[in-house]
Amino acid sequence: MSDVSSPQAAARPWRRLHLPTDPYLWALMALALLYTVVFTQLAWEMHAGMRTHRSDLGQIDQAIWNSSRGRLLAQTDNGFEATRLTDHVEPILALISPIYWFWNDVRAILLLQAAAAASGALPLYLLALRRCEAALSPRERLQVWRLEPLQQKARPLAFALGVAYLLAPQLQSALLTEFHAAPLAAPLVLWAFWAVDAQRWRQFVVAALLVAGVKEEMALLAAGLGAWAMWRAWWEGKAHKQWVPGAFVLGVSLVWFFIATFVIVPMHAVLIYDAAESIYFQRYGALGSSPLDILKSLVTRPDLVLQIAGEPPRTAYLVGLLVIFAWLPLLGVEIILLSAPLLLANLLSAYPAQYYGEFHYSAPLAAYMGAAAAYGLGRLWRWTTQRLDRNSPAFQHLPARGAGTMALVALVQNARTALTPIAAFLLVAWVLAWSVGNYLHYGRGPLGGRYDPTPVTAHHRLLERFVAQIPADARVTATAGVHPHVSHRRYVYQFPLGLDAPTPPTERAQWALLDVTTNTDMAPGDLKARVDAMLAGEWGVVDAADGFLLLAEGVEKKEIPEDFYTFTLVGHEEAPETPLRLLSIAVEDWPRWRQTKVIFEWVVGAGYDPTLTTPTALLKTPQQDVIATLESAAPPALVWRPPSQWRPGDRVRVATLGLFLPRTTLVEASGADRRPAAIFRRLEKGQLVRLPDDLSTAADLGAALAAADVGALRSAEAQFRLPSGDSMALRAWVPERSLHPGGDLDLWMRWEAPAWPEQLSAFVHLRRNGEIVTQADGAPIFWPAADGFINDWRQMTIPADLPPEGEWSLAVGVYDLRSGVRLPVENGEDALIIGPLRMTTPPPPDQTCALIPQSCAAQ
Repeated sequence: MSDVSSPQAAARPWRRLHLPTDPYLWALMALALLYTVVFTQLAWEMHAGMRTHRSDLGQIDQAIWNSSRGRLLAQTDNGFEATRLTDHVEPILALISPIYWFWNDVRAILLLQAAAAASGALPLYLLALRRCEAALSPRERLQVWRLEPLQQKARPLAFALGVAYLLAPQLQSALLTEFHAAPLAAPLVLWAFWAVDAQRWRQFVVAALLVAGVKEEMALLAAGLGAWAMWRAWWEGKAHKQWVPGAFVLGVSLVWFFIATFVIVPMHAVLIYDAAESIYFQRYGALGSSPLDILKSLVTRPDLVLQIAGEPPRTAYLVGLLVIFAWLPLLGVEIILLSAPLLLANLLSAYPAQYYGEFHYSAPLAAYMGAAAAYGLGRLWRWTTQRLDRNSPAFQHLPARGAGTMALVALVQNARTALTPIAAFLLVAWVLAWSVGNYLHYGRGPLGGRYDPTPVTAHHRLLERFVAQIPADARVTATAGVHPHVSHRRYVYQFPLGLDAPTPPTERAQWALLDVTTNTDMAPGDLKARVDAMLAGEWGVVDAADGFLLLAEGVEKKEIPEDFYTFTLVGHEEAPETPLRLLSIAVEDWPRWRQTKVIFEWVVGAGYDPTLTTPTALLKTPQQDVIATLESAAPPALVWRPPSQWRPGDRVRVATLGLFLPRTTLVEASGADRRPAAIFRRLEKGQLVRLPDDLSTAADLGAALAAADVGALRSAEAQFRLPSGDSMALRAWVPERSLHPGGDLDLWMRWEAPAWPEQLSAFVHLRRNGEIVTQADGAPIFWPAADGFINDWRQMTIPADLPPEGEWSLAVGVYDLRSGVRLPVENGEDALIIGPLRMTTPPPPDQTCALIPQSCAAQ
């Protein structure tokens, strides 16, 4: 008698549960769990560090929360109570809203998003395993001695695809772009493909209809899944009734797409956009701004379509999707065709976020590429095993040979037992090499090339104190960075919306929570003027600290307490004799967007007189072009506590708004004991670093530059004969990296001279085919003279309108200002020639550059 029928087993029903014994499946589940933990933590840190905003986390979260309270997809961030349906139709947001019955925190949906994305690795694994098993005939699959050996080899292959899915940068980027519905489609798509392959038709219908409910355009993907189910049923010769699930999904999805896109969205969009149509059709530039115009262009203007699709960032987008799974999707191209509605919508959009793969738009495509890779892998595996799975003839009749020969013959003759595992190992290595390499270059998690964790400071942690004071049912207006932290309420607006008409009196904000130091989407002066007007009226101060300000109607207190100003007044110490002494210069950088806040700290001296001394700061390029000043950068600190209110002994912190700095930035500030006071440089990998302050006095400038990690350098040197008969040595360094038109060329020099001769000037010429294309002439002024030498730095912008072809070189020399005669070099030339320089075509703009042109200078 078996255990199942025994009284002991009946008393322990859990023993009848069938748990998988596949170690690769368990390993993949462990990786998926780790993935969920890592990317949930990164998303939570981004939220805690106030890098989430009203758009999109705040407004989507409020729509989900309102749905959990019976108000379907309601949101109020347009100055009045509206609905999420003005932009998109996403029923899945309502379906997931009960999560807030159990945990009433915005972090719940960030966790859900990461867990959902991670779960897609499991159906992909099962799908890939089934496609590899298709190498056997249906009858052979019933023979355990045939099926089990194949599974032993196929499981590592399926596992590799699951790992590649988890390492996909496009999916990781979606999880770190606040919250959107699109990533929720990824596991559903893979579930649907597996259900078709396993003929689990009820599961297929559920998965496909959930895909249709993710977003209006996802209904076209669901329709494609329905067509795929019909095709598979016909291909496998199934009974006519097996076509019904696919036909049902196809019909329902097409009808739903039409209703959602051309009825529901236009009906609600008119309330906000004064137009009864989806505004997202306007993202297609030359192709048209309406569905009919776009479809007409696709049919009648294939040349335009190919021209758009052939742009370098778009071709790179396609390559990036294929590289996720080591090009295997090309062997399952019919699956890629099923994704055509979304793929073309992204590829042909005029909005860069759609075709760069670093927002949420590409998350479902990662699933399609995974399914295509599973089918492609199955075909490749079937082709491989058919050629290696031969009978193993006896070879004992061969003449006696050495052991090596006999082993080689055994390897070739016994292909089934020898070569097939080797082929499986090579395929696994191929997939993992591409996926791991892609992750190391573009991945968003630890060790990934785009890893960008969010710092969470004491200032950010202070936010909880203010949120806790707001009643749960209060109507709130908040600045953009604060908004998603207070979005679990019926009425929440982005400041200053909600204060005035057209908001009805019963819906107007009663509370205002502001953080003047983070993203406000307002000029600091405008925000302060609005706060002053509120305090002059019926609003009062409830609490304030370190740049946070909590206001409410009907509160009598009008004065902002001193605790509010600790974001700029950070302490008090003994006043120095100088009016202002610069204590430090630092930066807060967001590498993903190359956005930088420059932070100055001064201590106010005993002789400080605001009418005579004001704090100044200049941000400049090495060419001495001014990038920004304190006035143009508009630091909130100077608006809320201007220098006229500074007192001797005050330690003052002044942070600029987020700036888009060029690759190299020099900072000069009042109270500094050297010029420049600091130099910041963005490295090739995107990090912003501060160069050592002692470069100006470094006796071995080349070694100091190498220690500063500016990259590989090429050096050259020369001796110039001075009019006095003496000589002046020069040693120069240029980067070994490839240069391109439109980019910058750095040249560092060390002149062996105690002081620069007044009658002489240096020249630096960039030449192409012997002709000067740009120059940087003049005496060394970047750093002051050191003890017996002068360190110098020139940076030139390579003209963008020149082709990279030709012979490029640098000419460095010295000439007499009065006569114009060049000083000879000891080798008989009149300049030191450094070259040839490696010049390439300019790289295509990355996503940050495409979205924010100001950031292009630092790409």
